[in-house]
Amino acid sequence: MSDSSPQLSKMDDKQTNRLDGLAVVLSGTCMVHCFALPVMVTLFPILQGSLLEEQVFHLIMLVLILPTSLIALTIGCRKHKDQLTMMLGGAGLLVLAVTALWGHELFGMIGERIVTTAGGLTLAFAHIQNYRCCKNDNCQHDHS
Repeated sequence: MSDSSPQLSKMDDKQTNRLDGLAVVLSGTCMVHCFALPVMVTLFPILQGSLLEEQVFHLIMLVLILPTSLIALTIGCRKHKDQLTMMLGGAGLLVLAVTALWGHELFGMIGERIVTTAGGLTLAFAHIQNYRCCKNDNCQHDHS
């Protein structure tokens, strides 16, 4: 192994940590939108037609969340191979993709918000778990 390997590993860890943080923020933004938009429209009816439609917003968020999450989770999981992180990340991304594409038809407006929130929380937890594993000094990295 060369001397640049630990340095490269530190770069990957920094990038993964930043991507995990960004993915958590994006998931949180989606959840805030799901809960804040109905309240805002109720309190300020003038906003009714001026905000992005739910499906358009969810598709935009999916386009941002999907690559960010896939890169962060792939880099981290390739090193620490934590099964919980991989399962939660995959489940969260799948739920968010399904709800972004077909959520309103499958679950209705309220159900879509509930399922999207569950998917966002699951994905956020996967990124937090990924961050913890990457920071763990005792993490066993496979060098094969």
